[in-house]
Amino acid sequence: MANGRSDDEPAPEVTRRGALTATGICLAMLSQKAMAADVLTPEKVATFVKDSETNEQIEVVGIHEGKGKGRIKFFRFNYAAAPTYFLVYDLEPGASEGGHVHYLDNRNNEGSFDEFYYIISGTGQMEIDGKVVPITAGDHVHTPLEVHHGIENTHASENLRVFLTYIKRGAEAYPIKRAPKPADVTVKPSTAAPPLP
Repeated sequence: MANGRSDDEPAPEVTRRGALTATGICLAMLSQKAMAADVLTPEKVATFVKDSETNEQIEVVGIHEGKGKGRIKFFRFNYAAAPTYFLVYDLEPGASEGGHVHYLDNRNNEGSFDEFYYIISGTGQMEIDGKVVPITAGDHVHTPLEVHHGIENTHASENLRVFLTYIKRGAEAYPIKRAPKPADVTVKPSTAAPPLP
Protein backbone atom coordinates (compact mmCIF):
# COMPACT_ATOMS: atom_id res chain seq x y z
CA MET A 1 0.00 0.00 0.00
CA ALA A 2 1.59 3.24 -1.12
CA ASN A 3 0.23 6.74 -0.66
CA GLY A 4 -2.99 5.48 0.95
CA ARG A 5 -4.11 3.22 -1.88
CA SER A 6 -3.89 -0.52 -2.35
CA ASP A 7 -1.41 -2.06 -4.77
CA ASP A 8 -4.14 -3.20 -7.14
CA GLU A 9 -5.75 0.29 -7.45
CA PRO A 10 -4.75 2.15 -10.58
CA ALA A 11 -2.90 5.44 -10.15
CA PRO A 12 -5.15 8.46 -10.58
CA GLU A 13 -5.01 9.92 -14.04
CA VAL A 14 -3.52 13.40 -14.23
CA THR A 15 -5.13 15.30 -17.03
CA ARG A 16 -3.92 18.50 -18.59
CA ARG A 17 -7.05 20.24 -17.31
CA GLY A 18 -6.44 19.00 -13.76
CA ALA A 19 -2.80 20.10 -13.82
CA LEU A 20 -3.75 23.56 -15.11
CA THR A 21 -6.47 23.89 -12.47
CA ALA A 22 -4.04 22.93 -9.70
CA THR A 23 -1.44 25.37 -11.03
CA GLY A 24 -4.03 28.16 -11.17
CA ILE A 25 -5.12 27.50 -7.58
CA CYS A 26 -1.49 27.55 -6.39
CA LEU A 27 -0.79 30.81 -8.22
CA ALA A 28 -3.93 32.42 -6.80
CA MET A 29 -2.95 31.40 -3.28
CA LEU A 30 0.60 32.68 -3.75
CA SER A 31 -0.54 36.01 -5.19
CA GLN A 32 -2.96 36.55 -2.29
CA LYS A 33 -0.16 35.86 0.15
CA ALA A 34 2.18 38.18 -1.75
CA MET A 35 -0.43 40.94 -1.86
CA ALA A 36 -1.00 40.58 1.86
CA ALA A 37 2.76 40.89 2.44
CA ASP A 38 2.86 44.16 0.45
CA VAL A 39 0.37 45.81 2.78
CA LEU A 40 2.38 47.00 5.74
CA THR A 41 0.70 48.32 8.82
CA PRO A 42 2.80 51.09 10.34
CA GLU A 43 3.66 50.67 13.99
CA LYS A 44 2.87 54.30 14.65
CA VAL A 45 1.15 56.99 12.69
CA ALA A 46 3.37 59.62 11.07
CA THR A 47 3.12 63.03 12.63
CA PHE A 48 4.81 66.40 12.44
CA VAL A 49 7.63 67.83 14.52
CA LYS A 50 7.76 71.48 15.59
CA ASP A 51 10.94 72.95 17.02
CA SER A 52 11.85 76.52 17.92
CA GLU A 53 15.04 78.23 16.81
CA THR A 54 15.54 79.54 20.34
CA ASN A 55 15.44 76.11 22.05
CA GLU A 56 18.75 74.43 22.89
CA GLN A 57 21.14 76.82 21.17
CA ILE A 58 24.79 75.85 21.44
CA GLU A 59 27.47 78.49 21.96
CA VAL A 60 30.51 77.74 19.79
CA VAL A 61 33.92 79.39 19.42
CA GLY A 62 35.83 79.04 16.14
CA ILE A 63 33.33 77.36 13.80
CA HIS A 64 35.50 75.55 11.22
CA GLU A 65 38.55 77.40 12.63
CA GLY A 66 36.76 80.72 12.11
CA LYS A 67 36.97 83.88 14.22
CA GLY A 68 34.92 84.78 17.27
CA LYS A 69 31.89 83.01 18.63
CA GLY A 70 28.30 82.41 17.79
CA ARG A 71 25.34 80.23 18.60
CA ILE A 72 24.05 77.27 16.63
CA LYS A 73 20.64 75.67 16.71
CA PHE A 74 20.50 72.08 15.43
CA PHE A 75 16.91 71.07 14.78
CA ARG A 76 15.53 67.92 16.42
CA PHE A 77 14.41 66.44 13.10
CA ASN A 78 18.00 66.64 11.89
CA TYR A 79 18.15 62.82 11.76
CA ALA A 80 15.07 62.18 9.61
CA ALA A 81 15.24 59.38 7.04
CA ALA A 82 16.44 61.63 4.21
CA PRO A 83 20.07 62.75 4.51
CA THR A 84 19.21 66.45 4.85
CA TYR A 85 20.08 68.49 7.92
CA PHE A 86 19.19 71.97 9.15
CA LEU A 87 20.74 74.47 11.52
CA VAL A 88 20.74 78.20 12.25
CA TYR A 89 23.97 80.14 12.78
CA ASP A 90 23.75 83.31 14.88
CA LEU A 91 27.17 84.94 14.44
CA GLU A 92 28.25 87.92 16.53
CA PRO A 93 29.87 90.94 14.82
CA GLY A 94 33.28 89.93 13.47
CA ALA A 95 32.62 86.19 13.94
CA SER A 96 32.97 83.74 11.07
CA GLU A 97 32.60 80.18 9.94
CA GLY A 98 36.12 79.46 8.72
CA GLY A 99 36.87 78.45 5.16
CA HIS A 100 36.41 74.75 4.49
CA VAL A 101 35.55 72.33 1.69
CA HIS A 102 33.48 69.15 1.48
CA TYR A 103 34.42 66.16 -0.71
CA LEU A 104 32.25 63.26 -1.80
CA ASP A 105 34.80 60.78 -0.41
CA ASN A 106 35.08 62.77 2.86
CA ARG A 107 38.90 62.77 2.58
CA ASN A 108 39.24 65.67 5.04
CA ASN A 109 36.61 64.42 7.52
CA GLU A 110 34.40 67.50 6.98
CA GLY A 111 31.49 65.45 5.61
CA SER A 112 30.26 65.09 2.03
CA PHE A 113 27.80 67.99 2.11
CA ASP A 114 26.22 70.25 -0.45
CA GLU A 115 25.33 73.36 1.55
CA PHE A 116 22.62 75.97 1.07
CA TYR A 117 22.99 79.21 3.06
CA TYR A 118 19.92 81.44 3.44
CA ILE A 119 20.58 84.78 5.14
CA ILE A 120 17.80 85.42 7.67
CA SER A 121 19.11 88.78 8.91
CA GLY A 122 22.25 90.87 9.01
CA THR A 123 25.03 91.48 6.51
CA GLY A 124 28.34 89.87 5.85
CA GLN A 125 30.42 88.20 3.22
CA MET A 126 31.21 84.74 1.98
CA GLU A 127 34.52 83.67 0.57
CA ILE A 128 33.79 81.17 -2.19
CA ASP A 129 36.76 79.63 -4.03
CA GLY A 130 38.84 82.74 -3.31
CA LYS A 131 36.16 85.24 -4.36
CA VAL A 132 34.58 87.56 -1.75
CA VAL A 133 30.78 87.71 -2.17
CA PRO A 134 28.76 90.28 -0.15
CA ILE A 135 25.61 88.85 1.48
CA THR A 136 22.55 90.38 3.11
CA ALA A 137 19.12 89.33 4.42
CA GLY A 138 17.18 87.40 1.78
CA ASP A 139 20.24 86.12 -0.10
CA HIS A 140 20.60 82.40 -0.84
CA VAL A 141 23.98 80.84 -1.65
CA HIS A 142 24.62 77.23 -2.71
CA THR A 143 28.10 75.80 -2.11
CA PRO A 144 28.34 72.36 -3.75
CA LEU A 145 30.92 69.66 -3.11
CA GLU A 146 34.56 70.61 -3.71
CA VAL A 147 33.93 74.37 -3.42
CA HIS A 148 35.98 76.10 -0.70
CA HIS A 149 33.73 78.42 1.32
CA GLY A 150 33.18 80.25 4.58
CA ILE A 151 30.94 83.03 5.90
CA GLU A 152 31.69 86.09 8.05
CA ASN A 153 29.62 88.73 9.84
CA THR A 154 31.05 92.09 8.71
CA HIS A 155 28.52 94.32 10.50
CA ALA A 156 29.83 96.39 13.42
CA SER A 157 26.89 95.85 15.76
CA GLU A 158 24.29 93.38 14.39
CA ASN A 159 24.39 89.60 14.44
CA LEU A 160 24.35 87.63 11.19
CA ARG A 161 21.68 84.91 11.23
CA VAL A 162 21.91 82.15 8.64
CA PHE A 163 19.63 79.17 7.98
CA LEU A 164 21.89 76.39 6.67
CA THR A 165 20.59 73.31 4.89
CA TYR A 166 23.24 70.67 4.31
CA ILE A 167 22.68 67.50 2.31
CA LYS A 168 24.93 64.47 2.76
CA ARG A 169 26.00 63.08 -0.63
CA GLY A 170 28.51 60.41 0.41
CA ALA A 171 28.34 57.15 2.33
CA GLU A 172 30.16 58.19 5.53
CA ALA A 173 28.42 57.85 8.86
CA TYR A 174 26.86 60.99 10.29
CA PRO A 175 27.39 62.57 12.67
CA ILE A 176 31.07 62.60 11.84
CA LYS A 177 33.26 61.41 14.69
CA ARG A 178 35.51 64.39 15.40
CA ALA A 179 37.23 65.14 18.68
CA PRO A 180 36.12 68.58 19.90
CA LYS A 181 38.78 71.02 21.01
CA PRO A 182 38.72 71.56 24.77
CA ALA A 183 36.81 74.69 25.84
CA ASP A 184 35.72 75.42 22.26
CA VAL A 185 32.14 74.28 22.73
CA THR A 186 29.76 75.35 25.46
CA VAL A 187 26.38 73.65 25.38
CA LYS A 188 23.35 75.60 26.66
CA PRO A 189 21.26 73.92 28.03
CA SER A 190 22.86 70.54 28.58
CA THR A 191 22.30 68.69 25.30
CA ALA A 192 24.36 66.75 22.81
CA ALA A 193 24.75 68.06 19.28
CA PRO A 194 26.23 66.68 16.10
CA PRO A 195 29.49 68.10 14.76
CA LEU A 196 29.33 71.05 12.41
CA PRO A 197 28.78 70.46 8.70
